[in-house]
Amino acid sequence: MLITPEVRAFLEAPRFCVMATINRDGMPQQTVMWYALHPEEDLVFLNAARGLLKERNLRRDPRMSLCIEDGIRYVTLTGRATIVEDRAQQERDVNDRIAPRYIGQRLGARRWEVIQGSDRVGIHMTVERVHARI
Repeated sequence: MLITPEVRAFLEAPRFCVMATINRDGMPQQTVMWYALHPEEDLVFLNAARGLLKERNLRRDPRMSLCIEDGIRYVTLTGRATIVEDRAQQERDVNDRIAPRYIGQRLGARRWEVIQGSDRVGIHMTVERVHARI
């Protein structure tokens, strides 16, 4: 496991992450995102509307990073993305993992009802490197 218990505790607080992907010209593209950690693996769950630049970048080059900060304390995770097309898996990721962290269990468990009409993609990031200043 690359994510130590101390880093995991920091990441499990409901902070936003800044997700970076690589544009076609090699420059970074950054987006603020909600995320959730897998409880036992070095895996991060995210979800986005289909067709956005971040999705196109990840389909072309799956390398990505996330930076999660709290003032001067931060964790940067670097790894590779897998795009999740399965709608049932996306719904589980959003309702069971991602949304409850930010809007509470009651509303989070129903978040998919709000976004299910939009075309979505799940993003599973396998963490390959961790850099922490906490």
